[in-house]
Amino acid sequence: MDTQTATANIPPRPGKARWLATTLHLLIILAVVAGFAALRWITTLPDRVDDQQTVVVGPTRFAPDSDASVRVVVQDFAAGEPIAGAQVKVSLQAEGSKALPLFEGQTDETGSLPVRFHVPADAPPEAQIIVETVSDVGQDRVEQPVTIQRDYRLLLTSDKPLYQPGQTIHMRALALSTFDLTPARGATVDFLVEDPKGNKVFRQSVTASDFGVAAADFTLADMVNQGDYKLSVAIGGTGESATRSYAEKTVEVRPYVLPKFAVNVSTDRSFYLPGQRVEGVVQADYFFGKPVALGEVQVVGSVWDVERTVVVDLRGQTDENGTYEFSFDLPDYFAGSGLESGQTQFALEVTVIDQTDHAEQTSQVLPIAAQPLVIEAVAESGVLKPGVENIVYILTSYPDGRPAPSQVRVSVDGGEPVPLTSGEFGLTQFTFTPEPGSYHVLFISARDEAGLWASREVDFETEYGSDSVLLRPDRAAYVVGETMKLVAFTPVEFGDVYLDIVKAGQTLSTRSTRVT
Repeated sequence: MDTQTATANIPPRPGKARWLATTLHLLIILAVVAGFAALRWITTLPDRVDDQQTVVVGPTRFAPDSDASVRVVVQDFAAGEPIAGAQVKVSLQAEGSKALPLFEGQTDETGSLPVRFHVPADAPPEAQIIVETVSDVGQDRVEQPVTIQRDYRLLLTSDKPLYQPGQTIHMRALALSTFDLTPARGATVDFLVEDPKGNKVFRQSVTASDFGVAAADFTLADMVNQGDYKLSVAIGGTGESATRSYAEKTVEVRPYVLPKFAVNVSTDRSFYLPGQRVEGVVQADYFFGKPVALGEVQVVGSVWDVERTVVVDLRGQTDENGTYEFSFDLPDYFAGSGLESGQTQFALEVTVIDQTDHAEQTSQVLPIAAQPLVIEAVAESGVLKPGVENIVYILTSYPDGRPAPSQVRVSVDGGEPVPLTSGEFGLTQFTFTPEPGSYHVLFISARDEAGLWASREVDFETEYGSDSVLLRPDRAAYVVGETMKLVAFTPVEFGDVYLDIVKAGQTLSTRSTRVT
């Protein structure tokens, strides 16, 4: 098993000792794979004093008062071998201050050392991480400027989506640290409101509470520009290295009249095929319980091609119970690219006018499917990895989203079909080993218990190269305290596996092992 991180694929500037920065923003698991030749390529030098070279892989941004990690790899450049037992010292130094020791240790048989340390809570925003390595082959010193600050995630809410002139917009923002969800206590939160013409009509800075919450109110004038108002909130520093987080929300400002009755539409099916007949019911009732009797009803059905096209226009009247029944045939053909992906939409707009000439309107979207079953196929890594066994997950469902337990048959490039069964959740998996740089077509057919049948061809591209890697966890999601069991697959017969676990751009843990 063997792997390679995204950061390891970025060619560094020439230099004897290199720092490779990770820039990942979600909790992800990366496998770093490299034979010794690959590591040499990363840090090859035009000029060299000795044969030792040091590679440092880690982020350039850290959250204060948090646990972090970087990877240090020490190699004998001339021999192309890792250096075991190399002494490694890591320290943090701010300008004009004494270096603060963070970690000391020795590299293992793979020449790697997982460096783990705690970022001080009072660390300055700008500092340098210094990595010093010494072995019998030589010595190196890596100095990397780093930023020690928190990034924040913002949630902006308002008390309602629609306002009338003269009403007050109540805004509230919640700010939490992206790294560990720590509230932004005491941080300055800036609120801004812009009218439909882009005029800035409100601005206020608020100090966040101990829970990271800030609130502001903006009262609309009686005579204002009507339309969509943009509410925005920002938090963060103003320095060169400081990042500023934003969140936006749109609300509408216009006069409105409260509805007098409700209009509900129901159809006989949850999805349709082209050409099928739609039968539905419109029900109109006042909010105090009385039905909207003898109301005028209009049902308009439309599709989208280059523009909106009305294909159904029905008119009628509700009965004494406020009910109107309708039916029509769908078009046999739907233009556009919707059905090419298996599904498109048919829009219904229903308007009811009561005997006082008050109108209420509602709309509903009907899913239109090319086939009665939807087949999806996804490679476990997004793309196929050559030389190793890949899992292709296959999902069978109905167009309305319900799982469709089915008998599935899969063939690769016209080969012998393989029978499979999707379970109660409509999920099954197919495994095969692709060749490097190849292009594969999977023909998939499915039949459910009621005899509904569908088929689909799915194209997959395979990565080029013979040193690919596939990282496979035993589960898709974990909770705190559970153990991850990971396997890295590679066609490479020798080398070292480097595994980094990264959250919000900060490396939390590093591991390494030999390929077996």
